[in-house]
Parts: sequence; C-alpha cells; structure tokens
Amino acid sequence: MSKHQSKEVFTAIDLFSGAGGLTLGLKRAGFKVVAAVELDGEVAKTYQKNHPEVKLLIKDIRNVKGGDLLKLTGLKKIDLVAGCPPCQGFSKLTDKHHRDDMRNELVLEMARIVAELKPKICMMENVPGLAGRGSPLLDAFEEKLNSMDYKIKRDVFQMADFGVPQSRRRLVLLAGKGFEVPLPEATHSRFSDEDSNLKPWVKLREILKREPKPLTLSAARKKGGVKKFNWHVVRDIKGITIKRLMATKSGESRLILPMRLRPDCHKPAKAEGFENVYTRMRWDDVAPTMTSGCTTFSSGRFGHPRQNRTISVREAALIQTFPKSYKLETDNIGVACELIGNALPCKFAQKVSACCRVALLNR
Repeated sequence: MSKHQSKEVFTAIDLFSGAGGLTLGLKRAGFKVVAAVELDGEVAKTYQKNHPEVKLLIKDIRNVKGGDLLKLTGLKKIDLVAGCPPCQGFSKLTDKHHRDDMRNELVLEMARIVAELKPKICMMENVPGLAGRGSPLLDAFEEKLNSMDYKIKRDVFQMADFGVPQSRRRLVLLAGKGFEVPLPEATHSRFSDEDSNLKPWVKLREILKREPKPLTLSAARKKGGVKKFNWHVVRDIKGITIKRLMATKSGESRLILPMRLRPDCHKPAKAEGFENVYTRMRWDDVAPTMTSGCTTFSSGRFGHPRQNRTISVREAALIQTFPKSYKLETDNIGVACELIGNALPCKFAQKVSACCRVALLNR
C-alpha cells in the first residue's frame, strides 16, 4: 500500500446510528462519516454531542430515500453504507416478547437504501438469530444485493475474540459491489497458549479494577446531576435487593439464593427462567452481554464482582469499549442504558471497518 493510498479518504453513512458506536469505529478505521439516520430524538442528542460534524437525519428510515442522503451531504456517491437495523424479534434474549416486532422489517429498508445509493460496500451487523428464525428476511436482503452484483460474505462472531471484554455474539455481513470484502480475523482467544499468536480474552478485572465507587442516582442528582459524574452512576436499590446481593457470590447462578430471598417467580414451583439474573460478574472472565438492563440486578448477571451494587452506566460503556470521554447526553438512566446496551462495541466496529477500508484500497 502506498503512502498516497493510505491517506485516501472514503465516505460512509451510518443507518440506525443509535449512540454512535459504529460511527466511532468507522472513524477510527479512517472513514469520513458524512451522514447518519436515527429515529429517536432523545438518542440522537448523544450522537450529535459526540459526532457534531456528521449530518444527522432524525427521521424514520422508512421515510428516508437515498437521494435525501446525497442531498444532505452534497455528494454524488458514497463508498460505504453501514448499519445495525433493529431486529429484537430475533434476539435470543427477547424472542419471547418481540417475535412479531415491526422493527424486524427494517433490515429490508437498509437493502432499499443500498439499492438507491449503490455504495461500493455494504456493511450490516445484527443478532445471530437473523440467520436462524429471521432467515427469510436475511435471504431477501441478500437476494436484493446479489441482484446488484454485490459479493456477500458473512459469519457470526464472538466479540471477545476481538478484544472486547464481553461475551457477545453478532452476525456481520460485508458485501462489495463486484468484489469481496474480507471478514475480520480474531485477535484474541479464550484458550490462547504459547504457540498461538492470539492474545487471551480481556477480563473484566482489566477494565473495571481502577474504577472508583460510583454514586447512586439520587445522590448524583443532589450533587449536580448525572452528567457531572460522567454517568458513573448506579440505580438506587431497595433493602431486599441489597440482601440478595450480599447472598450471592461471583460467578454463581441465582440458585444460590436462599428460598426466603428468592422472588416468587423463582421459587421451586415456578423456577423456570434465566439462571443468570440476580447474579454477579466474575473478575477473571469477560462480562456477559450488555443489554438495556445492564444496571438492573434482576435483568442479568450485572452484579459487581465484589461490591454490593450493580455495575454503573459508565462501567457498562467501558465494557462496550466506549472511551471515558464519550458523552451520554441524557439525564434519564433508562435512556442511558438503552444507548449503551443497543450499541455495537466500538472496538469491534473498528476491526470490521478496517476490513472494508483495506478492500477499498486494494480493489
């Protein structure tokens, strides 16, 4: 690669931009993100705060046309269209409640935008279930791209294999118009050894061990607001939750809770459900998948390994590999957790984006 090539600027558009994790990865890989689309105005505030130079459309993607995006940017063509269309109905964590979620169809809206813009590369990230129960939608998406001579490669990846301190599996699809785009290669492994070039998974201890004790939501509000403390804030928890926390051990399942402390829905007669709720993380392992419930003890393995609390919003953001300098432009803890839980880990986004940049330089 020549010095001239390495400095070449490629443009990108981020659909379904959310908090901006994908945009941050694209920018770190050398792309110029020229436009983004986000439906939720409250979510858009965080994107705009961290990426003020990007032209952001706060609009339903179903009402956005490719021509609108070109007009917004003043460009005649786009090198890369990237997006993480919501597909909650195919998520393993939510499939009981969202199987008929209308947002599942948004993947086809992304295909439409690609057809209208005809970028050199299309990048899509989604839940692994899109290739399972959601396969009719994925098939339709791929058929649309194939009809325009896009060469598709896709696979399901474990984020921890790329230096993300979290167990999180995601489907990635890369498609070049008339050429193939290489998929990313793992840099880390759970079982790395001396003969391997792979680094060991990044453990939770490496990310959170130096973090000071956070404030509770009520205390932060009294002392100037959550943003003053960079969202290193936890929810206020009730007495029964404190007792449950004190009765749990790092890495154990909820079954360790004595019967008197178990919620009624988790007592023997009704013991079905996820075993990782009301549990603590492990210092010497990666974190579980961050979700919008990441600061709620009853929503998953979100208890701090040692302290009698959950992880804070900022700690969840660090696990998602957002930098500490990344601002969450909201005072609502529910919105803050959705911003983090719904994001594509920035570090992985950068790895995938780098594959796209190399493909563009080498074609």
